[in-house]
Amino acid sequence: MDLTFSAEENEFRDELRQWLAENHPGDEPRGDDDTTFEFRKDWQRSLYDGGWAAVQWPQEYGGRDATLMQSAIFFEEVGRTRAPLPANVLGLLLAGPTIMAWGTDEQKERYLTPILSADEIWCQGFSEPEAGSDLASVKTMAKRDGDDWVVTGQKVWTSGAQYAKWCLLVARTDPEAPKHKGLSYFLLDMDQPGVQVRPLVQITGEAEFNELFIEEARIPHENMLGGEGDGWNVALTTLMNERSGLGFFLQIRLRQLLDQLVEEAVRNGKIKDPVIAEAIGEIEARTEVTRLTAYRGLSTIEKYGQPGPEGSLTKWLWSETNQMLVQLAADVVGPEALSADSKWAYELLRARGNTLEGGTTEILKNIIAERVLGLPRK
Repeated sequence: MDLTFSAEENEFRDELRQWLAENHPGDEPRGDDDTTFEFRKDWQRSLYDGGWAAVQWPQEYGGRDATLMQSAIFFEEVGRTRAPLPANVLGLLLAGPTIMAWGTDEQKERYLTPILSADEIWCQGFSEPEAGSDLASVKTMAKRDGDDWVVTGQKVWTSGAQYAKWCLLVARTDPEAPKHKGLSYFLLDMDQPGVQVRPLVQITGEAEFNELFIEEARIPHENMLGGEGDGWNVALTTLMNERSGLGFFLQIRLRQLLDQLVEEAVRNGKIKDPVIAEAIGEIEARTEVTRLTAYRGLSTIEKYGQPGPEGSLTKWLWSETNQMLVQLAADVVGPEALSADSKWAYELLRARGNTLEGGTTEILKNIIAERVLGLPRK
């Protein structure tokens, strides 16, 4: 892939930079989940009003028909300005593209615009207590009852469920079929008595994730995405879009944190410590590899028309490198990095989940071994 921007791409970047300079939301508040969510929701409305909410979406659905490179530029520039991701990021990156690929015309008309405007927030109901990395083992059951499906089961690690109106739900509709073939994909209305959300509080004090308890919730048959038994294939569409774009945002954030750490090491003289200097050098190399790997993923999409397993490599590299960086910060900054009000303390605590969220490192390594390197399964 040629990483030199074309005249059109430079024009796109300049237009975006100007808009961000004029509409930047300011520093994101911390300390209260609801306040942070409303801040991100207001930010997404600004993006929507400016035509920037989902640049990668087709124009007919409210996007800008951005090329792959333009989409990468968008996420890099948002990260560069330290603006937050929008409130409905799962709707924009997962629900929208999946509905476009599998939805009926009526479903597209009903759901896509409220995703863009953040009027309806989405979450993803895939993982279960005994089916995290093995999606095909889900036990949540959906039984047909006239024009409805009645669903009972449990989901976990459901990001943003406490704010969501809709959930992308995978449930088993045929217990007799092979596990990959007995699944169906639903759009679950969260606002009903049969759905209960219990937040999971992290060591940062935030509650990004949730347990989702479903007890005879009802889903109209018209809210099935794809056909009965198509759940596995529809879910693959969702999963292949899961990391698209975010890699460019994350690698910029990684670079910013590294630059701050180097400044601190220079300021307090720790940069002269050969052990510290060597560790910084390794993280510098890994950060650049993460950036280039994210761009290499664009080549895969251009070649095959959809994201490939290489996205797993970007996430793996980022999560481990970010953990290395914040752990090193404790050595560079000293005890202050562990104080309650320290920015580094938050980064250190939050990073502990990096190798779990969005696919555990162990599973990502298996994906890369089998689907990228072609190694045999044991």
